[in-house]
Amino acid sequence: MGLFKKKKNKYNSKYQIGEFVSFHKDSDLKHGVINEIKLKDNIIYYDIKVGGEATWLCKDIPEDKVLIIETDGIIHKK
Repeated sequence: MGLFKKKKNKYNSKYQIGEFVSFHKDSDLKHGVINEIKLKDNIIYYDIKVGGEATWLCKDIPEDKVLIIETDGIIHKK
């Protein structure tokens, strides 16, 4: 058994913690990994860790603004 337990998703969200996603911020397309899932006023929000060497956390991205870009370049929303 591993030392760390995977955090369970307690919300019925489209995306999961650790999933690689994309979103628009300041008219740029950003890419990152979901770090936390929150529910506020019946809307699911994600905190997304962005960047490589110097990572930063983009907080409270609404679920309808999150998407996945496949390797074929096609944008998908769940």
